[in-house]
Amino acid sequence: MTTEEYKRPSPIWQLILTRLREFYREPAAVFWVYVFPILMTFTLGLAFRAEPKVSYTVTVIQTESSAAMVKQLQSDEEDRFVVVELPFAEARRQLRTGKTELVLVPADFRSSAEDLKMSETDFSQTDELTYWFDPRNQNSGLARIAVDDFLQRKNGREDKFQSQTKVMDEPGGRYIDFLIPGLLCMNLMGSGLWGVGFAIVDLRIKGLLKRFIGTPMRRSDFMLATMISRMFFLIPELLMVMVFAWLVFDVQIYGSVWLVIGLILLGSFQFAGIGLLVASRAKTIETVSGLMNLVMLPNWIFAGIFFSSAKFPGVMQWIVQALPLTPLVDALRAVMLEGHGVMQILPQLVVISLWTIVSFALALKIFRWS
Repeated sequence: MTTEEYKRPSPIWQLILTRLREFYREPAAVFWVYVFPILMTFTLGLAFRAEPKVSYTVTVIQTESSAAMVKQLQSDEEDRFVVVELPFAEARRQLRTGKTELVLVPADFRSSAEDLKMSETDFSQTDELTYWFDPRNQNSGLARIAVDDFLQRKNGREDKFQSQTKVMDEPGGRYIDFLIPGLLCMNLMGSGLWGVGFAIVDLRIKGLLKRFIGTPMRRSDFMLATMISRMFFLIPELLMVMVFAWLVFDVQIYGSVWLVIGLILLGSFQFAGIGLLVASRAKTIETVSGLMNLVMLPNWIFAGIFFSSAKFPGVMQWIVQALPLTPLVDALRAVMLEGHGVMQILPQLVVISLWTIVSFALALKIFRWS
């Protein structure tokens, strides 16, 4: 090896420096990477920092006895019922369109011919209180149970034993604690795909990638530099989100902080590799945007960012678990919320590693400079 070759700067390091300079010279990029995730976390955190007070919209059909029933429901000490009086036809329309969760038909209700004409549902008149609800709407069923229990007690039913209620509202069990790991993983995916894939296609469109062909640099050098440079932006971004969530919403990490950081690093490599694969041959912004949305959409829906992926049917679970985001979300939640260690999240680590290795190897094989 000659002296000149020995002193030649590392192509990987020089490419990383170039990417860093490009990024920090663009104010809009700084906003979207560092400021926007904080704003999104703050907005969602405010919306889901605590469960709102349970309340149900209840409609009572107007009859001679309806006013007394409305007054009785409004006397609930927990203030759970928002009660209105409406004619039969309007009450039915409100229930059908989801504007009310329960319709109460008093025992003295007698429908007119016009009422029955407007109703597409057979309604049998009885001399009993009737609950009309939509079984497909979970709140509608809960409203029926709550109203019936309240009215039965109000009219003399006694409980066989006394009970008390305790409310659990400590860090780790709230929805905001469940949400933050999902948001972190969503940022990892978006940053890896858009930050890597979009940047490479933009260079290809401008003809800048062709210039690298004549340089003493391998394709692997360029790809590794692109992946590593994303970590310089991504790690501070996610750490800022985590610190913000801790300071503002008291989100705790019950496991190892170093394991959380390790998962973030591994996840960033995973999606940077997928971003490289997506952009390996795309020649237009439209093409790479479509491919990235094709990758991200199933992960947004099925990977459990905003709700548990276990809610999907068992027959779909093999697809859900094979997605690149699912094992990352599950592993990060297991560490942050349950304090799991490396051995307990080993299956997820294997899947993430496979996605990283396979995507990078395929990208290296099919990548084109032009």
